[in-house]
Amino acid sequence: MGSGETYMAGRLTWRQIEAFRAVMLRGSVSGAAQLMNLTQPAVSRLVRDMEQTLRLQLFDRQGGQVIPNAEAILLQQEVAMSFISLGRIERTAQDLRRARRGSLRVSAMAGPALSFLPPLIARFAAEHPDTFVSIHNNVGMTTLERVSLRQFDIGMAYTPGAYPGVEIEPVPGLEALCAVPAGHALAAREVVTLQDLRDQPLLSLGHASRIGVRLDALLEVAGIQAPVVAEATASEVLCSLVAEGMGIAVIDPFTGAAVRQDRLRVLRFEPSIPYEVAMAFPAAVPRSRPVDRLAGMIRDSATMPVLLQQMDRNRLS
Repeated sequence: MGSGETYMAGRLTWRQIEAFRAVMLRGSVSGAAQLMNLTQPAVSRLVRDMEQTLRLQLFDRQGGQVIPNAEAILLQQEVAMSFISLGRIERTAQDLRRARRGSLRVSAMAGPALSFLPPLIARFAAEHPDTFVSIHNNVGMTTLERVSLRQFDIGMAYTPGAYPGVEIEPVPGLEALCAVPAGHALAAREVVTLQDLRDQPLLSLGHASRIGVRLDALLEVAGIQAPVVAEATASEVLCSLVAEGMGIAVIDPFTGAAVRQDRLRVLRFEPSIPYEVAMAFPAAVPRSRPVDRLAGMIRDSATMPVLLQQMDRNRLS
């Protein structure tokens, strides 16, 4: 072997990785030993064997302490991903076991996942008590990817033009709403317009959101200055900031319809900003009755008239 060639002595074992992770999590060998139900010498030996195998010093030893160095911190990031993957395998196995008595796996972006779907899923669960329901909040592209891989039975995400391995069913006619503090002069209005935003402190969904991008474009074309004082990636967070009196926010209709706070009001917004969401299903996969039932519930409830009725009920309650 040439002097410039590297090699790895022996093979890295899963037990060594567990010991390394335990030390990083607990910050000490004694804590790691307690976590792994091993003796301290056993944990120390596993960590030293790992260092020897990798030909890397991962910890600085000072007295009885072990202090992770830069290499250990970088390696921990990769180890964490391995344990996340292991957790996914375990959850998938649980889903497969539960599927024997029926399961429904749902993925959705924040607005539908946090505000709109939970009441529907509660109704669904009451009708189908033997069906296990799993709902995950994922960003739009992650939802489409995981639906295409058949990890989920149904998804809700921004409407794409097309996506491989996915059947898309648009949910038409939805549009953004506007949240204002309850004591604001605009709170008595039925509709907030683009002109009403002039010189108002604005809370934005940012450029990762189609609502945020389109609102910025409308303001720019109209020559309206509305200083952005804060930004968040979820309408729920913006509503909390509105309730604190920080400013005005244009938000998704699912979140707006579900708001029940006394400290803010949710109103219609003009001009209309479309909220282009779609249901997504794995392509070429027969849809089960539970999937068809939940999809039907979404079709019936994800309309502006239904959402506005809910918004009015919340305002009066």
